[in-house]
Order: sequence, then structure tokens, then C-alpha cells
Amino acid sequence: MIKLIPTKHLLLIAVVCTLLAILLIAIPEEQPSQNKVISLETNLEQVHQSDLVFNDLQQPTYINIQKLDQNNNTQLSTQNNINTTYNAPTPEALIKKNSPPTYKEQTVTVSSGDSLSKLLSREGISAQDIYKVSLADKEQKTLLRMLPGQELSFTTNEKTGELTQLTLVLNRLDKVTFKRNEDAFDRTEVSREPDIIKTYKEAEINNSLFVDGLASGIEQSLLIELANIFGWDIDFALDIRKGDSLSVLYEEKFLDGEKIGHGNIIAAQFINNGRTFQAIRYTTSRGSSYYTPDGLAMRKAFIRTPVDFTRISSKFNPNRLHPIFKTSRPHRGVDYAAASGTPVKAAGDGKISFAGTQNGYGNVVIIDHGKGYQTLYAHLRGFAKGTRRGARVSQGKIIAYVGQTGWATGPHLHYEFRINGVHKNPVTVKLPNDDPMPKSDLQAFLPYAKQVVATLESSHSPTFAQKLASIKNR
Repeated sequence: MIKLIPTKHLLLIAVVCTLLAILLIAIPEEQPSQNKVISLETNLEQVHQSDLVFNDLQQPTYINIQKLDQNNNTQLSTQNNINTTYNAPTPEALIKKNSPPTYKEQTVTVSSGDSLSKLLSREGISAQDIYKVSLADKEQKTLLRMLPGQELSFTTNEKTGELTQLTLVLNRLDKVTFKRNEDAFDRTEVSREPDIIKTYKEAEINNSLFVDGLASGIEQSLLIELANIFGWDIDFALDIRKGDSLSVLYEEKFLDGEKIGHGNIIAAQFINNGRTFQAIRYTTSRGSSYYTPDGLAMRKAFIRTPVDFTRISSKFNPNRLHPIFKTSRPHRGVDYAAASGTPVKAAGDGKISFAGTQNGYGNVVIIDHGKGYQTLYAHLRGFAKGTRRGARVSQGKIIAYVGQTGWATGPHLHYEFRINGVHKNPVTVKLPNDDPMPKSDLQAFLPYAKQVVATLESSHSPTFAQKLASIKNR
């Protein structure tokens, strides 16, 4: 049928169709409205996409959509322009992430063999935080010297697991705190000051210093200090007599109304076999020490006995019968019977002039103390570390150990005391005082000592005061 249409007609039809197609494309579709502004009002909440769960979505709530004609600001309403929004609950993970951090406090007690790393890693603290807190204590090394029984408190961030604070309680008064400061820790020492109360006590000795002292309510540590204060003048193994008395004025420490120990001995007095000794604590430029009311040092240049002994097995005797050779030979020292291995202490400051073996003396140490004083220690089992000729020693330093070397029938220390080459009886020789108090301190000390002695005497019981009075009247 197409063949029946002439070619000219076909060309005309094609041209007409083409014109119609161009016309349809060029003429735009009529828009229902131009220059319109849509205003939306809603409350938005930022939610992480990974935390959204469609099952948690609530029923849709509609919001008002207003169309404003840009030209005349006329409000238009249409049902086709209503939109919807959904109020989804905030996911639990997001709430936890945005909520303020919470902290967990824990306390552990240090046991034998515990270390900081062992304690904290056991509680879940990271190795990185343990290293950081150790770094803050690098110089002081307090955490390396933790003792069994001490408490270690620490706080962690429950959200991140980070260590935020650590405290080592050294005792009831002192503690060390490490607080996080960004990526490091700051170290702080904290100390509490106890209340100090002056206390007076006295005791009469009928058995021993420690038995009767403890029975009178004087602590053992306080009795040891008293023995050290008067130890240069009184031999507590040989000189104590029944009826001797002591009095002491000292500090007691209280924390929150509870006694936690004692402080310094302020002053003390000892009546021994008709002799009276007084000691007063005072601090000079050299440090704190004990002095007589006149300002003389209680500390002597020598200790009376250089070893803890059970008895004197042989006294100083120029005409003693020798136990082995059965001949009369002078015994120019004192033999102190003691168990083998008992430490032997240097009687005073000085320089070792000999350390070795000498015939019947066995192992011997000789110390030159200067100003003509010399001491000898014999029959030693062995020498302490550092004991050699030329070495300097201080009073009380362990130099050797009791033995039975040389001509000895049993373990003991043979001790000699020489002044300018002359042997003296170590038990009775008058020991020289230590260096006196500087004159610049003496002027301030004398009125202070007078005040302390008055306080001590006013505290005496009638029995103690009567003993003192009888001694002064002799």
C-alpha cells in the first residue's frame, strides 16, 4: 500500500512529522506553580548510621509543611506536600559514648613477693599505664620499695580502662600519689601531722631495765633508746643494781585521737648505784643529740663494750694465771664470752692500723683512734667486709666476728684499751666525751636546759624525788 503513495507525498508526510516533533519538544510542560518556597520545621538528632536499627523505629509523626508564595508570601496548602519524620531512640552504645566518664576505685594490700607490675596487671591495668606511672617514680623509686602490709589504691576510668590515679600508703602519716596528667603522671608526697603530747613516765629496776620498764608502761623501743643515750656511762649488763630508777619525758603521737607511737625523748634521768645522769635533747647546726645540763655531749668518743655478751669470762688482771700455760701472765684486757659469729663493733671512730694474725691472739684488729687512744680485738673468727689496714671506721661499725682463734679455750672477744701505749681496764676507764657543743649554741642551750630540768623534776613521784634528795645529801 505504501507503494501506491507517490514519492512526493511520502516526503511531505515526513516533513510534517518532523515539525510536529520539534514543536512538542520546544514547548515546555506547564508547571503548576513557579517561584514557590517550602519551609520545613523539625527537630533533628545526630545519630551514627551504624547504630540505627529499623526495628527500633517508632510510628511516624507528621510535621507541618508550609508553602509560601515568594511573590506575595501567601500561605498555600496542599495535601501532596505533606512529609513525614521518625523519632528513633538513641542507641545504648551512643549514650555510653557521650555520657560523662565513671570511675572505679580499688585497694589491694601488698604481700611478700609482690611488685607494682604484678599487682596492677592482675587487676587489669595495661602494661603501658604501669610503665608511665613507674616513669614518674624513676628517681625516688618508692614503688620499687613497697613493703608487705602497705596498701595500694588506684582509680580507673570505667569507659576507657585507663589508670587515672594511684596512691601508695606508706604508713598512717605518709603516702605517695600519682595522678594522670594527659599522657603522663605527676608524683606528689602527702604527709599528715600528728598531734604531739608530752608524756612523763618513770620506773624502778628490780629485775632488769626491760622487764621493769615494760611493767611501768614504757615501750620497748623507748627503753632501747634510753639504753643508747646512757650507754656510754652505764654498762647495762654489769652496772645495773636493784633499786636503780629512771624517769623520761618524751613525745607521744596521736592521730584522730588514737595513739600511733612515740616521738623524741625530750629529757631523761637515770639513778644508778648512787650516781645520777641527766640527758637533754637539743638540735645544733650539727644535728640533734643529747647533752648534759651543762652542755657536755652524752655521746662519748668510745662505747663501753664493743660486743653483745653473756658474761665477762676473764677480767683485767696484771697478775692472772694463764688458763693454758698455768703461769702468771698479765691479762691486759677483758674477755667477753659470746657465741661464735657474734658481731664485733668498732669502739670509736678511727683508722685500722692492723688486720691479720698475731701469734696467740689469732685473728686480730687494731684501731688507732688518734690523740693516743688505741683499741685491740682478738680471737676473731673472721673479718667483716671492708676490714683491712688503712680503712677508716666509725663508732659502732661491725669490723669482725667473735671466734676462738689463737690461744683460746672457748669463743670470746679479747678487748684491750690503750692510752699512749699503756693498757687500761676497759670496764672502768673514764671515757673521753665527744666534741663539745659549739659556743654559739651553748648560750641558747643553757636557759632551755634549765627549763627542761625544772619540768622533769616537777613531774617526779615522791619516791623518785626522795631518792634524788638522798643522793645530793651524801
